[in-house]
Amino acid sequence: MRYKTLPYTFQRNGNYYLQIRLSNGRMYKKSLLTDSYREASALMIGVIPHIPFVKSLVTPIPMFDAFVSNLIMSERKSLKVPQLFSQPIIVPTEIVETGAQVVTEEVLTLSDAWAMYKDEKGRKWTKSISMANERYIEVLLTVLGGETDVTMITKQDIKQVMEVVENLPKRTVQPYRSMTIRQLIDCDDVPTDELVGVEAIHKHLKLYKSLFKTFLTEGKDILPKSPTDGVVAAPSKARFGAYSLAEMKKFVEWALKQSDGWPKWITLLLAYTGARRGEIAKLEKSQIKYDEDSQRYYFLIAEGGQGKTENATRQVVIHPLLIEWGFMEYVDRQWKERIFSEVAGTNMTKIGKEFADVRNQLGIPYLDDFGQRRLLHSIRHSVCSAAMAGWVKNILHLQQTVGHEKSGGITKRYLHTFPLTTVSYVIDGICWI
Repeated sequence: MRYKTLPYTFQRNGNYYLQIRLSNGRMYKKSLLTDSYREASALMIGVIPHIPFVKSLVTPIPMFDAFVSNLIMSERKSLKVPQLFSQPIIVPTEIVETGAQVVTEEVLTLSDAWAMYKDEKGRKWTKSISMANERYIEVLLTVLGGETDVTMITKQDIKQVMEVVENLPKRTVQPYRSMTIRQLIDCDDVPTDELVGVEAIHKHLKLYKSLFKTFLTEGKDILPKSPTDGVVAAPSKARFGAYSLAEMKKFVEWALKQSDGWPKWITLLLAYTGARRGEIAKLEKSQIKYDEDSQRYYFLIAEGGQGKTENATRQVVIHPLLIEWGFMEYVDRQWKERIFSEVAGTNMTKIGKEFADVRNQLGIPYLDDFGQRRLLHSIRHSVCSAAMAGWVKNILHLQQTVGHEKSGGITKRYLHTFPLTTVSYVIDGICWI
């Protein structure tokens, strides 16, 4: 059966799907929940006038998504069509033409491509090879998303996936053996000797090249060029590097130009606390407290958990610049207990990926001059390095502030937590701009 097609749509199993390529290179897709050409046409008449604004990201995607959902519900109930904006938009006749048809192709998702690949190649795999390949592809699917259109995946996307691979802990030892892939990706402060080996890194990339280049490009002609071309696997044993003062200034200046949201505030909080990604992303309103002695607001960070020291639970004073820039007001505007609820749960992977995009946009290289890796976690190293080289003379003050294990041998037994008035200077000394 040949289905009629509409602009900005494709069909899967007869049902119509809305598909819009955004200016940032991503794809917005949503089912119209109908296989009726008449119903889909009626819906698209309401949608098409807004598409230029969505493509350019002038209209926020969540707002547009809610509008389309309401439009679908209204069409089904034969109610008044909702408006995305208060004033109706006049639809130019050249945009909507009666009976206009555009031939569209069904999107091949990354998950579907992997299923095709396994169906053709996996018959010859042994059980151990099959299990290993599933582990390797799980990273790709988690970072890029299984519903991603394979034609939209870029070389930069593959590089970012490989950055994640290079910083994974070994799955063969505890506590990592029992973790999910998302938990493994979210691990911070993984000791160098617990990172995946060079051989495992190369096996990940070998499978990705086989999928994209050998299968989708050369074998099926689905892709004109493989996004894995030119991607090289770096060794995992390189240490984490730190960003320079000039590079940190770029990150902070970028963040200050962003609208209120998690990308802005997570970046600024990391830069002005030296905390771990998970500690900041999972912050709750109840963790912001006021200290009467120092008359300062502070975070009570109590991350703890696997791989963390007892010193991970600590008080971290809020930098005066964060308050000046409006962080407390931002917190007040959040209606959920978790301040960054959009990424605090199963979407933590997005933080590192978005940060890598920003790093590349700012022209900051992944490796420093010494071959050391710089990721989101490197902001923590930057804070520690700057503090130790500058204003902090007592290493125990820094260790307490950032949540590192205190040194000191037997005297550690008798060492109590320093009061906030004593250690607040560690945070106050941070000056990136």
